[in-house]
Amino acid sequence: MIDIEVFGIRDEAQASKCSCGCGSSPVKTMGEMYEELESFLAQSDVSAEVKVQFFDVLDDDLNSHDTAHKMFKNGFALPLVAIKGVVRFSGGINNTMVYDEVKKVVE
Repeated sequence: MIDIEVFGIRDEAQASKCSCGCGSSPVKTMGEMYEELESFLAQSDVSAEVKVQFFDVLDDDLNSHDTAHKMFKNGFALPLVAIKGVVRFSGGINNTMVYDEVKKVVE
């Protein structure tokens, strides 16, 4: 099982442009972006191999997520997306880019 963890603030929009380089501006909340990612992956060919979770950095305990906790504390833009415990993206969620990273792990 491949763990995908999204760290953000459920009811807030992303604060800046995302790291994917798409130049998108914040329109959706981080919770909405997470839900779209979860739905996208559930409909993909990797659905049986991934477990997707959202952690609200204001409400949830991040003690067992050291890397994401440190990145958040050091000012990396939310949301953070970690795949197998390694933060791969910050500042936004690009469904296709997350999928591509998962495919690299699966193959």
